[in-house]
Amino acid sequence: MVNHHKMINAAIATLATCAMLLPVAGSANANESSNTAVLGAGYTATKISHPNAGLGEDDGIVNVLNGESTDDLTQGSAERGQNYSWSSVGYGDWMYVGTCYSAMGSTLKYMANTMGTKYASIKAALDVAFNGELFLDNGENHSLLLKINVKTGEVKIIVNAIGGEHAVNGYRAAVEFHDKLYFAAAAKGQPYLLEVDPNSGDATEIVYRSAAMTTGLKKGYTAGIRGLTVVNNQLIASMITDNGATIVASSNPSAGQDSFATIATQTEGLYNYPACAVTDGVFGGCVWDMVGFKGNLYVTMVTGTAKNNKQSFALVRGTQDKETGKWTFKPLVGDPADGAKYEWGFGASRSGAANMVVYKGHLYIGGYNDPMNALEKAMQMDFSDLYKDLESPVNLWRMDVDEDGNENFEMLAGEANNKYFGDSKGTIDGNTMLSGLGDSDEQSRHLNQYVWRMQSYNGKLYVGTFDISDLAYPATQFANGDILKRTPEEWKKQIEYIKIFFDSLKKNDQNGTSGTIGTDSQEASKPSESESQETTKPSDDDIMPLNEGEASESDQAAQAVEEAGKTDEVAADVATMQQLLEDMGADLNSKQTDVVSPDGVAPQAAETYTLDDRYQFLTSLQRLLDLYNKNKQYLPEFITNELDKWLTEENLENFIDFVGVLSYLHYSNDETRGFDLIVSSDGTNFQTISRNGFGDNNNHGLRVFAVTDSGLAIGTANPYHGTQVWLLNDGEIKNAELTNGDAFDYDKYDSDKKSANANGLTVGINPNGNTVEDVQYDYQSLTAGTDYTVADDGSIVLSSAFLNGRETGSTGSVVVFYNQGARVRFTVAIKDSTPNAPKKDDDKQNTKPAAHKKANTANTGSNVIGVVVVVAVLVVAAGALFVFKRKRS
Repeated sequence: MVNHHKMINAAIATLATCAMLLPVAGSANANESSNTAVLGAGYTATKISHPNAGLGEDDGIVNVLNGESTDDLTQGSAERGQNYSWSSVGYGDWMYVGTCYSAMGSTLKYMANTMGTKYASIKAALDVAFNGELFLDNGENHSLLLKINVKTGEVKIIVNAIGGEHAVNGYRAAVEFHDKLYFAAAAKGQPYLLEVDPNSGDATEIVYRSAAMTTGLKKGYTAGIRGLTVVNNQLIASMITDNGATIVASSNPSAGQDSFATIATQTEGLYNYPACAVTDGVFGGCVWDMVGFKGNLYVTMVTGTAKNNKQSFALVRGTQDKETGKWTFKPLVGDPADGAKYEWGFGASRSGAANMVVYKGHLYIGGYNDPMNALEKAMQMDFSDLYKDLESPVNLWRMDVDEDGNENFEMLAGEANNKYFGDSKGTIDGNTMLSGLGDSDEQSRHLNQYVWRMQSYNGKLYVGTFDISDLAYPATQFANGDILKRTPEEWKKQIEYIKIFFDSLKKNDQNGTSGTIGTDSQEASKPSESESQETTKPSDDDIMPLNEGEASESDQAAQAVEEAGKTDEVAADVATMQQLLEDMGADLNSKQTDVVSPDGVAPQAAETYTLDDRYQFLTSLQRLLDLYNKNKQYLPEFITNELDKWLTEENLENFIDFVGVLSYLHYSNDETRGFDLIVSSDGTNFQTISRNGFGDNNNHGLRVFAVTDSGLAIGTANPYHGTQVWLLNDGEIKNAELTNGDAFDYDKYDSDKKSANANGLTVGINPNGNTVEDVQYDYQSLTAGTDYTVADDGSIVLSSAFLNGRETGSTGSVVVFYNQGARVRFTVAIKDSTPNAPKKDDDKQNTKPAAHKKANTANTGSNVIGVVVVVAVLVVAAGALFVFKRKRS
């Protein structure tokens, strides 16, 4: 017999491996003709990918034709298998996206082989669980690296990762460095870094590949690398090897493999914290996220191993010595025995990982609960972990660094009376922000189980979440009997046995002297026949006959009850137990009808069955267990043998957790199902932009942000109909513009004053209302007020102190970054017309060792002859000395 629960369990685990708006609610309605969603906090969002596809329709950015991905959107149909925009970075008006194609097909086929069943059977089970909405592939892998123009919607596939050296399960992180883009490729057994040059036709090159794993694969290590950032003008990347996690760095990654140096390993620097096996927390999350802040490297790691799967994340700080370049690491959150000030996850026991972003002088840290592991257990009818995850949803913290270099943390969203931070400092829509990023009245926010991505843009902090409700929906369709692991036949047998014992009590009393149990007594403790459920209550003819030993056992137990003087009390309790079992039997196979499935359709049933009915069943179960524990000593063994199989404190607690899960899912509806997006302009007080995935409830996660010249782009996670790309709008964007060309000369000599230039270089720019966020000279960030200033009219003034220190004859590339819109780029050629000033070539000659100089006979004349004569004399003298020494010896 096929075990459908095991099939669903493994399939869900695989998922983890890969109109007007009510302003407060933050839900969205989309205008179907324009695909523009009107959101909260004054925002709108425009759907860029497949703009003619409505909400709930197939997307996936690209199309599929004859089984192959295509960027010709006039051919084929939307490729819904491109489930996640897994990583992204913006460049110009292009949003570069690494996708995660559904990996479920191959995994389910593997399951079919190990379980001795067929893939078709597993697929059928999942189709039932998700009403056919969840995308199920046929084992193929179409993970792509692509780009989409957020102004025109044009799509271009850059790498079609099917086989070859680019074979990959997906791209999990992306970052820009020196005008090139880098993607962390999760390639089985040998992850790599892929470089994309957007200024050379998107040419690609693998610049670093981890050593091929052998023993690591046997340990079950995953290749889902995702830590990728820039610190101190170096590209920093996490990797995985046979010995666990490593972190590598390069200041010139384009130079390839040899340009990278290892700066930390599993045991050296990372304190053996990273949990890298697929059986570990977050399916082997390992080094989870990395961010540069105040010149240091901050690293979060998944630490829960198979033996301690729910242990929370660790956070370490890496500091590079300016003289030696060596890195040292210190734990900030982790094991106090290692010097960590805060225990794992700041004490948030469900946060298996954490994502980070820098905003306005603070490092923000968002919790990540990893309910996928809990879902796996829930599919096996164990709801303890899932309930704990929903009861304790994600938190949000932030950190700053004081003048002495000490990190200071505070909690913006979490439970009250936290042992480290007290109460939350953040607000949401004017109310205190608790865990789940909602206030005390918003129980549906408990379904926010990840702070998935955060982004600083245009002076604001954006926070996007993952909502578990659609993936947890099948739990609402479990029958009560599924949880208690009782079939209707087994339930009927239990009722029959209870009835037999009651009859023994009655018969024994009638043969005895007490005369206390009669029809009146029995009827007083039980509802009338008309009130009971005739479909489950057995008649005398239906009672299963006992064998001779069981009949004798029943009579002996009844006799013992009489001898203890408990006949009245026990008989009344047994009658109540029988009635409870009969009443509960009517609901044994009931499934809820007051919920909506991921396809937006409520389950159909002959009778309505609601969460309140679940609570009533739970109340009856609690009462039944109490009566059983009270009377167990009096019951015959053939009854206790049956009831001990399921009527236990452990099963009651599990059923309580089950109903607790349903109570949270009960709050999920069209207005609240889907990712949340919130925003803050000060980092403390937040407003809700969306509660329901921009109006598409299947958008269960906001997976990536990308800053483009046209605004902030968003990529969703949608395992039903494919990822979508949206452009967020809160006002018109105008680009800053150069007003006097893009190539400038700077002379270190001021010919008018006959002295060194002290005026600097003024570059005319019309900012069009934008503000400068960074100025880079040859990719090095300059210091505002020292290296440059911004004039009142928006012009950039590069200081003479800075420019006079540049090499004469060089040409520097300058990039000005603004809060929004396109960057401004110009060049500066450095000259020096100071009288008798050394030329660039002269400077180089003067720095060379004398032995490397070539004699110029045309200019040196007799000096050269003199040198030759001196050398000849020295040679002769050396020869004479040699002869003299030989004679002496």
